[in-house]
Amino acid sequence: VLADAQTATDTDFANVESVVAHEYFHNWTGNRVTCRDWFQLSLKEGLTVFRDQEFSADQMGTESGRAVKRIDDVRLLRQMQFPEDAGPMAHPIRPDEYQEINNFYTVTVYEKGAEVVRMYQTLLGVDGFRRGMDLYFKRHDGMAVTCDEFIAAMADANGRDLSQFKNWYSQSGTPRVQVKEQFDSRKHEYRLTLKQSCPPTPGQVIKKPFHIPLKASLLFSGNAALTSKEANYFGQEVLLELTQPEQTWVVKHIPAKPVLSINRDFSAPIVLEHPQSEAELLALMAYETDSFNRWEAVQKLAQQFILSDRKPNQQLLEAYRRLLVDPPLDPAYKQLLFTLPAETYLYEQVQSVDPQKLHWARRGFKSTLANALKSDWERIYRSLQTSAKYSPDAKSMGRRALKNDALMMLLETKDTQWYEVAEDQYELANNMTDRFAALQALVAVGAPHAKNALADFYQRFSEDPLVVDKWFALQATQPPQTQGHTVLGHVQELMRHPAFQMNNPNRVRSLLHAFCLSNPGGFHAAEGVTYAFWAQQVIALDEINPQVAARLARGLDRWRQFAPRYQKSMKAALEKVAAVNRLSPDVREVVSKALLAKPAPR
Repeated sequence: VLADAQTATDTDFANVESVVAHEYFHNWTGNRVTCRDWFQLSLKEGLTVFRDQEFSADQMGTESGRAVKRIDDVRLLRQMQFPEDAGPMAHPIRPDEYQEINNFYTVTVYEKGAEVVRMYQTLLGVDGFRRGMDLYFKRHDGMAVTCDEFIAAMADANGRDLSQFKNWYSQSGTPRVQVKEQFDSRKHEYRLTLKQSCPPTPGQVIKKPFHIPLKASLLFSGNAALTSKEANYFGQEVLLELTQPEQTWVVKHIPAKPVLSINRDFSAPIVLEHPQSEAELLALMAYETDSFNRWEAVQKLAQQFILSDRKPNQQLLEAYRRLLVDPPLDPAYKQLLFTLPAETYLYEQVQSVDPQKLHWARRGFKSTLANALKSDWERIYRSLQTSAKYSPDAKSMGRRALKNDALMMLLETKDTQWYEVAEDQYELANNMTDRFAALQALVAVGAPHAKNALADFYQRFSEDPLVVDKWFALQATQPPQTQGHTVLGHVQELMRHPAFQMNNPNRVRSLLHAFCLSNPGGFHAAEGVTYAFWAQQVIALDEINPQVAARLARGLDRWRQFAPRYQKSMKAALEKVAAVNRLSPDVREVVSKALLAKPAPR
């Protein structure tokens, strides 16, 4: 596992470090203490993912760096695991059965499993979690055990009853927590009511209450606008343990209505149904002391505007501008503050998805951010230029991330002088991160010299398979330039490229998976044609590599969440795949469960 600045991006360097750490950590959590059977897979994988997440967070070097890592992990969970938990392939982190073992290695077992481990640390504290780990290793070194032994070690080491916490292991689906706030100005009393539920999932209609740890704080609000001084008035963080279907907490002697900050640091992997006003979210955006929830407030505001197809108003633009020019904020954290909610995450927020409408609403929001803050983006881009030798340290990575986001935003303004700046960055870059970011920006906006840059990139790196994979993926995920336009024709053209091989899993992932699974704006642009293409490729791949084909087949497993005109074409494509007689068990499981999925509740 090697990385070089000329061929590997900052993300590649971080991933190499994470993977090496993960496999090393398996010495204790996976090898010396291993699984009794495959149903216990999350015992070693969820725990080891948590350990490698914590290692990577520590490597960031600062508290804001840890927040960046936490946000990245939650974004992955929301974009990939939440949809899985809401779809026909939903399963607990410790399933009771499986149909095809190759479909067992999922984001639920790994990433949600890691979140369950993290909740032990939240409930027991860092020291209590360490006591539990020490007891687990002392009891079971050299043994093959189950998740129950891990739970018992955590409980026994801390004198806690964790029997209800086991529901996280046996129940699928993402819990939802409704938040209701009441403030009595006469009594100066604040009441917080939390109500939990979990939607039905395949084989599990009725769910027992989960044991949900929620970090929370009350921030004082004067006229719904926090000040930095007031933010600490009720700033002490508390841990609320939601164990009943509904619970209420009462806080007395409150001088004014507070702003609630809850599920801080994303302390539980839930969907929070918390109606907040634009004013409250703007206050949290400006003064929230928890880095995750500050980012979350920005995400919620962007989501509200995008889902209602509104451009950001002047008040929101000014709030964004203050974040962008705030000197104390870490560049990597700023970059995440300006990363809009993913389209697939937005799909989960509506009942009947029109992917094209959402795609263009999101594009419009981003374009407004780019144009309204253009002068600020220019200053950011120029201030982060450096002639220093490339270094993969966290601070340098963060500066490059923000600089390259600024470049992307400046190209979004369609100011052609910035096309030339991007071309210069591409030519003169001393590292792959900057070179690839410039190429990506040129391709994303359909710049005149994008084709020449793509040709040059391939010529430079045609002998490096991993870089060629990047070249394919970049083109497969490029957004459509106009409404009604699809990049499918270009994907089909790339399939005829000499470097594309259907029997090369990485190459298939970089082109077909990238287009069908990671380019919603392109994949759903001409639904009838693209879904038929998807079916054709799943069938062809199944004869070569059923595991890779099964992952591609997941591209339509959430077809029931889309608007009727999309559903019709999606169902036809699924039925075409299901009609193949010699379909592998891997793909058969995915498409059969998808076709059996019930309509989304309305």
